[in-house]
Amino acid sequence: MGHIFVTFGKWLGRTGPPLSSVPVRIAVIGAGVVGLATAAELLVRGHDVGCYESGAPMAARSVGDTRIFRLAHQRPELVEWAARARERWSAWGERAGRPLVGDEGTVVSGDIDAWAAAMSAAGAPFEVTDAPPALPAAAAGGPFLRDPTGGVVRAADTGRFLLDVVGPALIGETVEELRPVGGVVEVASATRTATFDAVVVAAGTGTPALAAQVGVAVPDALVHHTRFTFALRDPGAVPPAWIDRSGSWRPGFGSYGHLVGPGRWAIGAHSDQLDESWESGREAVELRSRELVTAYVAEHVTGALPEVVETVYCASPPGLGDGVRAAVAGAVVVVWGDNLFKFAPVLGPALADAALDREVPAQLRAAAPG
Repeated sequence: MGHIFVTFGKWLGRTGPPLSSVPVRIAVIGAGVVGLATAAELLVRGHDVGCYESGAPMAARSVGDTRIFRLAHQRPELVEWAARARERWSAWGERAGRPLVGDEGTVVSGDIDAWAAAMSAAGAPFEVTDAPPALPAAAAGGPFLRDPTGGVVRAADTGRFLLDVVGPALIGETVEELRPVGGVVEVASATRTATFDAVVVAAGTGTPALAAQVGVAVPDALVHHTRFTFALRDPGAVPPAWIDRSGSWRPGFGSYGHLVGPGRWAIGAHSDQLDESWESGREAVELRSRELVTAYVAEHVTGALPEVVETVYCASPPGLGDGVRAAVAGAVVVVWGDNLFKFAPVLGPALADAALDREVPAQLRAAAPG
């Protein structure tokens, strides 16, 4: 274990000894980016980890090659947390041998007052301007907040990096039941029951059912969400990641867009005109989304060709917005939320602390919605 700890510690940016001198057994349920980051952190600290995953790692809500990273948030606590995450992303990139967050920057457009106030309160660098940055939309509506520390997260590369650390600890089974017994937890799957000193549930759509078994209520509503990739007219263009809240194309329409590779621009939309309800069914929602986003590109994002070249789908919880929710019930830690990918490098250590201390740490409480 000593040799393994040194190797993993270098990979994740740690140089000191394990935080606990007494290794314990901890189960992490879910091998999306949050589960993998938590399992990797616990391995760094010298603990015995089993990371359960019913499907492919980095699938479901962690699927896709890219995400948007930003310091820009509407609460200073989240800006500060994102700033700490940015430092850890840099450390991860050094260990991975390539940057995991690009330097494209991120732009928020439209009603930016709360964003600017939070950035200012947190002492984060930003710029507000009425002049459109180099976005792929000639008539983008402002004003614009530019976050120079934002950019594109290389999500698939991040997954490969974390899997190199966690891989030996992966258990390819579905957890069916959590049974607290005394001060430990029995984790039951179809073929085995194992006992752990603590459990972290980061299972995405599987979280509500498992959380309910230990008395934690997690919203179980879901919507279908799809993002689409288009070819840029200028294949050499490198626009900043863009969160558009201006409604300049149509009232009630908002979108996010970012570069997913040379000459390729991904867009996801949220609109009063778009029914993404679970009851509508994935196929119908995806068709409506495709039609709406393609019209948006044809009429507004004129720097891209209005023909879909790639589709990425996930099931998401509605209305959670930014922020992280976490709860502790005995020896079980439960985490849920939306837009969590960008926080993974700080979520992992925070959830590791929660599992070892059996309480939600202050930094994680501060990241919860007010």
